[in-house]
This record gives sequence, structure tokens and C-alpha cells, in this order.
Amino acid sequence: MSSNKWRIDFTNLSDQARRREVRGQNYVIDAPPPPGFTASVPAITASSSKGILKAWDVALSPGKNIPMNAFMLWMSGNGVQIFSVMITGMLFFQPIKALMGIDSVFERYESPKTRPHLMLPKLVYVILQLLTMALGLYKCFSMGLLPTATSDWLAFMEPRQEIIYYD
Repeated sequence: MSSNKWRIDFTNLSDQARRREVRGQNYVIDAPPPPGFTASVPAITASSSKGILKAWDVALSPGKNIPMNAFMLWMSGNGVQIFSVMITGMLFFQPIKALMGIDSVFERYESPKTRPHLMLPKLVYVILQLLTMALGLYKCFSMGLLPTATSDWLAFMEPRQEIIYYD
């Protein structure tokens, strides 16, 4: 090599300098690797990255149902009827059931290499399920089923004692 660090002399390549081992395979190459290059194995291989992409699809699927559920809630109205109560119940029980089985949802994508990369899709999945439950809470609020007024808690309040003053 010459004094310039970005210049490579290709006339002095011996057979030993041309042999490289990459991922357990021996290769004969025409030139040495460029300065600063290290032959390292990437953390995620192509097959595991496909699994992570599929896990992201599964994680985002509850978010695709939120607009449909919101439309169903809007169509059912704000009255307390059997249809609106059933839809509201569905918005609570399905996310709870999905959150109980989160490990079985992501187990087909889990391997020792992909386990740390699946934490974010699982977190997104949980957030979207909680968002669906929040939609159900809003529906209960709009139907008047949530105890939000002071009069809803009168059964638990002590009656007011009147103090009479005589002069």
C-alpha cells in the first residue's frame, strides 16, 4: 500500500490475502475488503425478518377493526337496547380474551433470535386492544351506564344532618 490510506495496491495480492472466511464459508476474492469493513452476521436473517413483519401484521390487526366497531356503535344509537348492549359487551369481552391469549397469538413468530424484536409488536397489540376497550367505555358513557354524576352515588352518601340553632 502507498501512503494514501484510500489507495489499494492490487498488484501484491497473494493467495493468502485473497482467502476470506465469511459465515463459515471460505471464499477466494479478487480484492481485500475495503477499509473499515467487517464481515459480521446480521442480527436478523431474511426468514426471521419475514416473521417479524408477519408479527407486525398481527399486532396491527386490532387497529383495523376499530373504525368498523366505531361505525357499529354509531349505528346502534345511544339508547339502552339489547343490540347496543350486546355490541358494547363485545367491545369488552373480545379484547380481554385477546389479551389473555397474547402469547398464543405471537408464539408462531417467536424464536430465540426474534424474541427481543417482538416486544414492540406485542406492546402495540396491547395498546390497540385497550383502545378498543376505551371505545366500549365511551359507548357506556354515551348510553348513561357509567356512574359519572353525583346523583349516581347517593346510595353511598350519608344523609345530611341539619343543625338547628335556637335563639
